[in-house]
Amino acid sequence: MSNDERIEKNQPDEDIASPIEAELVLNEGEKLIIARSFSNLDWKNEYEQDLVFKNCTIADSDFSGANLDNLRLENCRILNCDFSGASIRNSVFEENTFYDKNTQKGCDFQTADLRHAEFQHCNISTSNFYRSELFDVTINECQAQGCNFELADFVSIVSKSVLFSSAKLTNSNFKYSDFEGVYLEKCDLSESILVATILTRVNLEGANLTNTIFSPSQYDGLLLFKADLRNAEISGIDIRLLDFSGVEIFEWQTAALMESIGFVIYPNQ
Repeated sequence: MSNDERIEKNQPDEDIASPIEAELVLNEGEKLIIARSFSNLDWKNEYEQDLVFKNCTIADSDFSGANLDNLRLENCRILNCDFSGASIRNSVFEENTFYDKNTQKGCDFQTADLRHAEFQHCNISTSNFYRSELFDVTINECQAQGCNFELADFVSIVSKSVLFSSAKLTNSNFKYSDFEGVYLEKCDLSESILVATILTRVNLEGANLTNTIFSPSQYDGLLLFKADLRNAEISGIDIRLLDFSGVEIFEWQTAALMESIGFVIYPNQ
């Protein structure tokens, strides 16, 4: 089964919950919400941690600036919602869609704190993660086409001279996504689709890029020192413009790289 087929298979049903509610009032101690639909919720700057939503739909709602740490969403549709500036640390999202097929828009997570969050089997296509905090985020087996990760922060600063990045962006489709200016040194991007992605000024030194489809549309200032590209399908790159020092590839990949700069490769006689 292809990556796209796995993602499509794991999308929530279109008609999960009804009727549509315009307000969510929680009883004291209530944390679990099942099979309900909400629209136009105003949760701006609210403080509600440890909530669990299952089989729910939430549309056109404002969660900007809210504290929603440890949020858990399972088999939900989250459509046209604003999470900008929200704290959503240590949250888990499983088999959800954040993409509205009708408007062709995702959700807004710009400047949100998503440290240690997990997206598993989700559709986050066209979502906006501009300048969001994404240290130790997991995006696994997701549809993530056209996302904006520009200047997102995957780094933890230990001291003035010590910093390290952590992320698992695995087995997902990042076609057309923008990663400009991000630091992903030694991060795991294995088995992902990186076709027509913007990798301008991206640090991928020592990153795991095994089994990827690696064909960025823009890659000025891309750093690949000691990256692992074994078994990756590499195309559309002029290797003369990048430092490939220490990059790991298999022997069979050499011919494709040489052909990309004009060599004509013949088999041994």
